[in-house]
Amino acid sequence: MKALQKTDYGKGFIEIRNVEKPEIIDDYDVLIKVKAAGVCGTDIHILNDEFPYYPPVTLGHEFSGVVEDVGDSVTKFKIGDRVVAEPHSKACMVCDVCRRGYWQICDKKRSPGWGINGAFTDYLIMPEKLIHFIPDNVSFDIAALAEPMAIVTNYVSERAKIYSQDFVAVIGAGPIGILASLVAKECGASKVVMLGVEADKDLRFKTALELGVDEVVNVMNENPVEAIKTLSKGKMADIVIEASGNEKGIGSAINIVRKIGRICAIGLTGKETVNFPWDTAQNKILDIFFNMSSSYTSWDRALSLMSNTKFDLNKLITHKESLENWEQVFNDIIEGRAIKAMFKFN
Repeated sequence: MKALQKTDYGKGFIEIRNVEKPEIIDDYDVLIKVKAAGVCGTDIHILNDEFPYYPPVTLGHEFSGVVEDVGDSVTKFKIGDRVVAEPHSKACMVCDVCRRGYWQICDKKRSPGWGINGAFTDYLIMPEKLIHFIPDNVSFDIAALAEPMAIVTNYVSERAKIYSQDFVAVIGAGPIGILASLVAKECGASKVVMLGVEADKDLRFKTALELGVDEVVNVMNENPVEAIKTLSKGKMADIVIEASGNEKGIGSAINIVRKIGRICAIGLTGKETVNFPWDTAQNKILDIFFNMSSSYTSWDRALSLMSNTKFDLNKLITHKESLENWEQVFNDIIEGRAIKAMFKFN
């Protein structure tokens, strides 16, 4: 079978290779036939040698599929079940964070797509403990959004906690920012305002407005502080979701949130340090929630939301391509011509 792999260390070194179909070894393993797999920013970072990886390794960690075979000790899933899976493989389960239920940040975790072979291929193996059923009314394409949806559900709903009638500002108009906006709206936010740049104007702002965002602010044309002050009638944002990872965006988050407000940190900067208005945050008595990856409960919440939302998540998917077109897909993402891209597998 064919697989899109990172073949060596360094920038580039991605190609389609022929690989063997994986076989079940552990009694708790499940063999999954991949139906759809989403391209994440992490895949682009691996292309550019900006994220840890262990070549040769098959890329891809956002996927949906069908159970093809199960190990002898698997009891919850059977052949033919429609499933998704958390990318938390190889967590040690004995360190302090694992024993507290946070195996997503275990130092020994080796996730599909960078630490072990992932989903940009026809089949992969996942342990039963990480697998979830896809609701009957959710397509394979939408189900492949479950991983980023679980991430923002964990960050926005479970940790930062949107309250009914909150005024929410979201900085960053990428896929995570748009999904975070949708989750905020589903949690009862009265108004969601998205802040982005000129490059977001035609595609991302339009999609965001179709998926729960009430207002958009182009920070290259408008002062973000004044815009939020006007839209909130002087109150400022109850909570700011920082999904850009941009230093200026992080600074804006501190300035547009109200006193005794909350900031939900999502975006990674890719830098050791950034300038941060510490005294302003202190004087406002802000709660800042730092986040990483997803929780077990956030997957069930995310899948339920996908099943019950009134918003059409298909609008987020701009590309549905075969694996052979991976270079064009990656380029479109890098150049801002895509929101969410899916590789389709027959």
